[in-house]
Amino acid sequence: MRAILHCDLNNFYASCECLINPELKGKPVAVGGREEDRHGVVVASNYEAKKFGVRCGVTTYQAKKLCPEIVICEPKFEVYNKYSHQVRKIYEEYSDRVEPFSIDECFIDVTHSKIFGSPEKIANEIRERVKKEIGLTISVGVSFNKTFAKIGSDLKKPDATTVITKENFKDIVWTLPVGDMFGVGRKMKEKLLRLGINTIGDLAKFDKSYLVSEFGKIGEELYNKANGIDEEEVNLTTTHSMPKSIGNSTTFYKDLTDRKEIELAFVVIAESVVERMIKKNIETCKTVSIVVRDSNLKFYQKQCQIPPCRNSEIISKTASKLFFDNFSHLIGIRLLGISVSGFNEEQLSFFNLEDKKLDEVMYKIREKFGHNSIRRGNMLNNEKIATALDRVQLDKNSQD
Repeated sequence: MRAILHCDLNNFYASCECLINPELKGKPVAVGGREEDRHGVVVASNYEAKKFGVRCGVTTYQAKKLCPEIVICEPKFEVYNKYSHQVRKIYEEYSDRVEPFSIDECFIDVTHSKIFGSPEKIANEIRERVKKEIGLTISVGVSFNKTFAKIGSDLKKPDATTVITKENFKDIVWTLPVGDMFGVGRKMKEKLLRLGINTIGDLAKFDKSYLVSEFGKIGEELYNKANGIDEEEVNLTTTHSMPKSIGNSTTFYKDLTDRKEIELAFVVIAESVVERMIKKNIETCKTVSIVVRDSNLKFYQKQCQIPPCRNSEIISKTASKLFFDNFSHLIGIRLLGISVSGFNEEQLSFFNLEDKKLDEVMYKIREKFGHNSIRRGNMLNNEKIATALDRVQLDKNSQD
């Protein structure tokens, strides 16, 4: 029988902050952007802060009202990635199948890891090692498939192991609200509740053909997974699946109204996107998309095709053209973002190889000497826009 673990680092971002500054341990801590720069949203909080109602999504202003003693820390991406990789190295000592699900979550297939003991013993040993060697705690779900392993890791927190077997899953999983089902988002939850499906057990017992007619393939998948039918494998550690898209966005310290400010913002964002492409060893993209949020908090999106490239100048100019061709009427721009897709479907033209070199050189210099060690000259005109992405909001789905 397969044995799969799902390891979930508890309060990862806030816990990392306590490792950086041990004086924070035991105090209410939240990670969020600076209120004065309008990044004032909490993206993570520890258990001490949650006791006061400080949760992901509340503003830092609200957080301070709920808990006057709270410490708000700005995100530190490099630090979080460092700890994430350290934890993953421990996981990789137990299996050649370790699949990151997010920066703080991983699936591990320990089916063939009997030398280390039972799956539950391995889970407990990993928990103790992560706590002792790194200083972080994890909750682990142990089961015979990925779905139930993921559900199991959410049942007991912090620092616990939950085992879900073929013999007990109906008693444990079927009693849970349907919204706890791995793969059921907010909209799907609302649709299932309207059908009278309140628990995962209700979903497992519902008419399968009706779910398929109502929701298509996803209806069949949810029905199967609720019944313990999930044969999805954990990827080999050496497998690096290519993302469908890579992007970045940020909210600015003021509403942008000047054309040069908007163009500069796109330059800064495009550079960060290309850096992520380099990290992922993605050679080219051929679709550029932009997202815009105006002063009335309305979102707008537009995309276009470009010749295959990995060049921040081309991407930023394309983004600017998309904006001014479609959204120049907007008054006050609060947020801008760029994403790229259509990866490596065509090889980069020999004549465009030079286009990649500047970004690669800048990336290597920044990696060695820090992000602000080299900049384009036009970034000196507006320091706050040039450093806007230093405070970009955390994206928990990003593994960069």
